[in-house]
Amino acid sequence: MRKKKIMTPAETVNWLNRHVIGQDQAKRTVSIALRNRYRRKQVQEPMQSEIYPSNLIMMGPTGVGKTEIARRMANLVGAPFVKVEASKYTETGYVGRDVEGIIRDLVRSAVNLATSSAREEKSEEVRTRVNKRLLDALSKTGVDYGSSGELADLLDQGRLDPIEIELSVTEQAIGVEVFPMIPGQGFDNQINDQMKKMLDKVIGKRRKKITLPVSEARKKIFDDEMARVLDGGDHIQEGLKLAQEEGIVFIDEIDKIIGSEGGSGPDVSRMGVQRDLLPLVEGSTVGTRYGPVKTDHILFIAAGAFHGSSPADLIPELQGRFPLRVSLDPLSEDDLLRILTEPESCVLDQYVQLLAADGLELIVEDQAKRKIASTARFLNEEKEDIGARRLRSVLSFLLDEYLFGAPDIIKGKVRLTGKKATYRLGTLVERKSEEGYIL
Repeated sequence: MRKKKIMTPAETVNWLNRHVIGQDQAKRTVSIALRNRYRRKQVQEPMQSEIYPSNLIMMGPTGVGKTEIARRMANLVGAPFVKVEASKYTETGYVGRDVEGIIRDLVRSAVNLATSSAREEKSEEVRTRVNKRLLDALSKTGVDYGSSGELADLLDQGRLDPIEIELSVTEQAIGVEVFPMIPGQGFDNQINDQMKKMLDKVIGKRRKKITLPVSEARKKIFDDEMARVLDGGDHIQEGLKLAQEEGIVFIDEIDKIIGSEGGSGPDVSRMGVQRDLLPLVEGSTVGTRYGPVKTDHILFIAAGAFHGSSPADLIPELQGRFPLRVSLDPLSEDDLLRILTEPESCVLDQYVQLLAADGLELIVEDQAKRKIASTARFLNEEKEDIGARRLRSVLSFLLDEYLFGAPDIIKGKVRLTGKKATYRLGTLVERKSEEGYIL
């Protein structure tokens, strides 16, 4: 697999600062958790197996960056990442959904990462095979292209792309469903996958002949050859190892599964979900379509607003599996202004680029930017506090005239002044007729 850059905690925080504004303590905590994974791998056995990740809980209102920090961290190191809402496991009553599906989703993500890496590593070998098959097919057309070297040169130059050739490619056999696919019932679906693989081996894969131009044949052959190269490769095992050693599970809305002891109805369901999650967090083996996976060294990050509750209200066993807790601060007007303008691919730049696609050059003055931030903060205080997500709804309202008018009604260069932004957003603040823009 590709070699990943190992960053120090300070380097990780600096990288996160490019994408997430503020929340320094949360960044510091996750950067240490990330570095501890690297440190653990430098420790010799048997001590290495005894070192477990320090799972953490992020506490703070919605829209302050909890999910973004975890997702950016996973992207930084190329780790498999899955986000789930804890509350969805209470929707179907006490039994709920199969929480082990969280780990199966993580493994699927890890295998996809490993497969992508393997494809990248094998791409040069596969391209060589593709050229060989194309040359063989061209030589059977009966047309004299000169020597084999001249034929190869013509192929590389793309001058033979329109020529039609006959190919023999793999035809995927129609799968046989042995057991019905039951959502959430991982065991039956796992058996189904295994039986399909066995049938594929017994029946074999049929091949069929097709005729198509070289330009289209190249991609067809590439996919065919890549499947051959990867078949039986070790990328599946690499994916399983990646999930076990570097997987990150983000459990959002964990405060929504806090119930009262001895409760009934929804409380029973919530307490049941906590107990269902406990084996995953404390370490267990989960069966997946690719093989069994141990969850002992998967990093679990939980998050919640904890309005009127605290992590101490979780069952003691689950609390003990989240030893680290960090609070994220509500967003001030200055924070919202920085989020609007500073991060890479910030939301304001996104709208500017969208309008530029229609040939409209939008220039937003500093006073207008400040007004956007102050309006977002005011609406968060007056209505539900949705954090930085409010910026997008305010921008959508403010730029509605340009988004609708480009490119046929409004063209060229336009300047959004502080005065115009103040007038336009004043109608939004007064709640006259723009409730549709308020999330």
